[in-house]
Amino acid sequence: MAAAPAYESAAAILSPPSDADTLDSFIPQDDDAKAKEDYINSHPLTASLRANPDFTESRPHMKIPASWRRHNLTGGTLVGPGKMAIPPFCWTEREGKSYVQITHVGTDLCGHVGIIHGGFLATLLDEGLARCCFPVLPYNVGMTAKLEVNYKAPATANQYLVLRATTVKVEGRKAWVEGHIETLPTEEGQQPTILATASALYISPRQANITWHPSLTRQERNQLRRQRGFTIWFTGLSASGKSTVATALEQHLLHIGLSAYRLDGDNVRFGLNKDLGFSEKDRNENIRRIAEVAKLFADSSTIAITSFISPYRADRQIARDLHATASQAGDEPLPFIEVFVDVPLEEAEKRDPKGLYKKARAGEIKDFTGISAPYEAPESPEITIRTDQLSVEECVRKIVDHLAEKGLITQTQETR
Repeated sequence: MAAAPAYESAAAILSPPSDADTLDSFIPQDDDAKAKEDYINSHPLTASLRANPDFTESRPHMKIPASWRRHNLTGGTLVGPGKMAIPPFCWTEREGKSYVQITHVGTDLCGHVGIIHGGFLATLLDEGLARCCFPVLPYNVGMTAKLEVNYKAPATANQYLVLRATTVKVEGRKAWVEGHIETLPTEEGQQPTILATASALYISPRQANITWHPSLTRQERNQLRRQRGFTIWFTGLSASGKSTVATALEQHLLHIGLSAYRLDGDNVRFGLNKDLGFSEKDRNENIRRIAEVAKLFADSSTIAITSFISPYRADRQIARDLHATASQAGDEPLPFIEVFVDVPLEEAEKRDPKGLYKKARAGEIKDFTGISAPYEAPESPEITIRTDQLSVEECVRKIVDHLAEKGLITQTQETR
C-alpha cells in the first residue's frame, strides 16, 4: 500500500479529469469553506452563467494531481484557510471569446492590513486572461509576453471577487486579451466596483506541440520499484581493476534482485561517445555525457555503475553536482558514491593487459593517463579499495557493506 500515491499520480497524468469531473472534485474540509462554496453556488451570477449554453464551467486547479498542488502557486501555495479557501469557479465562453471567474480572498493575502496585495491581483489577472484565450491558441497554450495592470480601487480582504476577460484579437500564435477584477454584488441591484484592469499579450511557443508530461516523483518511483536509484562511480588508473570489480558488483546486485547497469568504455566509447578522442577537452565531454546518462539510470530507480578513468577532480565534481540537482520540485538528491580504485602506477603498469602503458612509454599513445597526462586522485571518496591487496570478492563485499550501512540497500535485499 506504500506505493498508492504513485499510482494515483500516474493515473492523474494518463487520464486527467475532464472539465465536468473537476466540478465534483473539491470537498470542503470545514464549515467556513462549505459556506463559501454554498454562497457561490447559490449566487445569481453563477445561475446565469450555468444557464448560458455558450459557457463551459470548470475548476481548472482540480486538474492538477493532488500530490503536486503544493508546488503550484494558485493551485496550492495560495490555497487554504485565510487565503483562497476554495478553488475558483471558472466559465469559458465558446471559442475563447470571454472568461469569468469567481474567487474568495481571505485575510492572509494582504499587503497592507485588510487590503489584498496588488501582486496577488496581478497573478489572478495574468492567469485568468491567459485561460480566456487558450482555446484559440495553437495547442491551447501560451506564454505571457506582456501584461499591464492598472489598479482602480483597494481590494478589501474577506470578500468575493469576479474576474472578467475578453479575447480582443488573435493573429496566428498571438492573442490579445483585456479584462478586469470587480467585486461580486452581495444584494440585488448593487453595482460591482472595478478594482483593477489589465491588458495582456500571450504567445503560443513554436515548440508548444512538444508536450512535457510531468513524471512521478523520485520517491514514488522508488516505492513502485522497491529500490533506490543511485550512482556508483569507479575512478582509477588504467588497469587498476575498475572494470573487473564493477562487473562483479553488477552481477552481485542483479543476483540479489536489484536492478543495476554498468557503463564502461565498451558500451559508451563505441556508441554514445564515438565522436570523442582523448584530448583534455574530449575527456571532459566524455565524463559529462556519462554523468548525464548515469543520472538518468539512477533517476529511474536503477543502480548505475560507471567504470572510467575520469582523471580530473573537476569533472568528477561536475558528475557529483549533477546528481545533487533535483529533477523536479520535491525530489531528493540522487546519492553519488565515488569509489577510488587505488593501486600504485607500477602495479598498473605490471598488469597492463592491453599493452597500453608500454605503448605510452614508447610515445605511441599521446595523453595517456599516468604517463603523459595527469591523474588527480580523489581527496575524499566514499570508498577506497586496493585491488593489489584485496580479492575481487573482498572489494565487492566492502562496497556492498557501505551501501547497506548508508541505507541505500536493505539487509533484506542483501540476503535474499
